[in-house]
Amino acid sequence: MFIEVSGCRVYFEEAGKGEPLLLLHGWGVSSETLKPLFYHLAKRRHVRVIDFPGFGLSNAPPSGGGEVWGTSEYAEMLHSILDSWGWKGADVLAHSFGCRVVIRLIAGRKGYFKRLLLTGAPGIRLKGSVPLYKKILSLAGKMFASFGPPGRWVRGRIYAKIGSADYIAAGEMRDILVKVVNEDLSPLLAEVENETLLVWGEADTATPLEIGKKMEALMPNVTLNVIPGAGHYSFTEKPETFFSIADRFFERDNR
Repeated sequence: MFIEVSGCRVYFEEAGKGEPLLLLHGWGVSSETLKPLFYHLAKRRHVRVIDFPGFGLSNAPPSGGGEVWGTSEYAEMLHSILDSWGWKGADVLAHSFGCRVVIRLIAGRKGYFKRLLLTGAPGIRLKGSVPLYKKILSLAGKMFASFGPPGRWVRGRIYAKIGSADYIAAGEMRDILVKVVNEDLSPLLAEVENETLLVWGEADTATPLEIGKKMEALMPNVTLNVIPGAGHYSFTEKPETFFSIADRFFERDNR
């Protein structure tokens, strides 16, 4: 199914009956990544999962000379979808980039969502996480970009050398990715008053466990649950453990 919102045609699926539960995927993938979790949770809940604009079956955010999308634009898009569904007060399970959007959307909005399960959540930059040479080359790329198309070509070549796998694969979404990963969400975390469960893979290298511990210290109503031996996609790497954690968290007061 599709819904038209914020200049985008956004794909979503739904299944199950009961209290509403929204699933949000990470960067560079789509709702397909969450399908096993989607079907599991739909045994007890009314679950909806979307493809963020630019991923899966949803078209990319509009370009047309406007502002490059960041988490604020994705959050407003999601806000419009949820309002059209009447899903204010739903529970949310988000992975990676989806966590960024959730944090941006609900910071300071009391009662907008109910419970949050955030897994592999980025948004805090660790000191020393970017090597000095990459910082220097990144600044050089920005300088070259001011010299028109030839300079932007040089910037592209520099970024292709120093960029992450996500950056290299991003294609038309590259400018959005650059904007998103440079947003520091840590000032917003104290405003997220929802009951929140952080689920982290102990061996996560994309969003190291240190980020989870920092988030735990900054959020007022949070618990951190670490899954031994799991990485960034703990819900696919250790599904039985993850599903059990999610069931206990979401169903505790709904039986």
